[in-house]
Amino acid sequence: MGLFAKSKTPIIGVDLGSGYIKMAQFERKGNDLKLVNFGVLDTPEGAIVEGRIEKPEELREVIKQLLSIYSFIGNRVATNVSGKLVTVKELIMDDLPPQELNEAIKWEVEKILPAPIDKMAFDYQVLSKVKEGNAEKLYILFAAAPIEVVETTAQLFKSLNLDLVSIEVEAFSVLRLLRFLGEFAGDPERVIAAINIGHSYTSINMVDKGLVRFSRIIPWGGKRLTDKIAYYFGIDSNLAENKKHEELDLSNKDSQIFKAVEEDLNELSLEIRRSISYYFAKYNEGKVSEVTIILEGGTANTKNIDQYLEETTGFPSVVNRLFADIAKYDPNLFTKEYLYEMAPMFAVATGLALKEHQITKKKEKAKKK
Repeated sequence: MGLFAKSKTPIIGVDLGSGYIKMAQFERKGNDLKLVNFGVLDTPEGAIVEGRIEKPEELREVIKQLLSIYSFIGNRVATNVSGKLVTVKELIMDDLPPQELNEAIKWEVEKILPAPIDKMAFDYQVLSKVKEGNAEKLYILFAAAPIEVVETTAQLFKSLNLDLVSIEVEAFSVLRLLRFLGEFAGDPERVIAAINIGHSYTSINMVDKGLVRFSRIIPWGGKRLTDKIAYYFGIDSNLAENKKHEELDLSNKDSQIFKAVEEDLNELSLEIRRSISYYFAKYNEGKVSEVTIILEGGTANTKNIDQYLEETTGFPSVVNRLFADIAKYDPNLFTKEYLYEMAPMFAVATGLALKEHQITKKKEKAKKK
């Protein structure tokens, strides 16, 4: 199965996280999108470890609960694979016929994959054509994950009688959300560091001229903060999680709870700075352009985390609340404030759900020209 897609009810985006399972769905109403529903439940402990599904039965029950509790339409779903098992790589290749290009890409990436290519599920997208000297070449984004991970994910949804439309890597879901709302329209030259702070891992995706050019996974997630708070105050994980949500304010550096997590926060900031510096050293001869950090994931709702990262990295930082602006919604079911609060957690699920809506939007734009 390709990691980018196949193509009727609207797609339900299912974000399989090690901490939470998130779902979102939108339907087209005339020229507008309408939010059908969204929902989240805890991932059973140990059900997803480093991107691998370890407890499919327990995970199946959570997905069944989400589908029964919320009024989603149909059974078509799109999901993601994530974590350190995923390889994302940009390639500049000769403009070859499809079959030759496929073989050339396989040969090119074999040396950087963590396993033999026959053990990996992979796909690629030709994103644009670029000039290299006098020749016109293809700019390609390649993604791969172990076949066993993809097959286990596919089997999970098959066992639930769900039609799995696509499996893709997280970076492209986030990019789709940004593109859908025209986030590059105002300044196509700006570089975005889209940083998804998950439960166990954080992904750092550098988006340049509307393309994902670099993707990195680091073993840092919101659970680190919870564990440190639990240790520092001598309380259990549930109390520590509540304390984190209710009391942790990163603008209050004199508080005891900030001191408990300060070292870990400094590590996150350092890794973000390193990733941005590496990107510009590799792609822009070390010259750092204007960069905006966009934060998403549940930990992005930590009070004043954007202010903290702006101060410690030196780059403007904002929290991704675009979910609240994607579609019309029933005010009897949702408030703007609630959508705004939940938005960072649903960035990936929203991007997955927008797959076919983005294609429709592109076709409509093309007709108008």
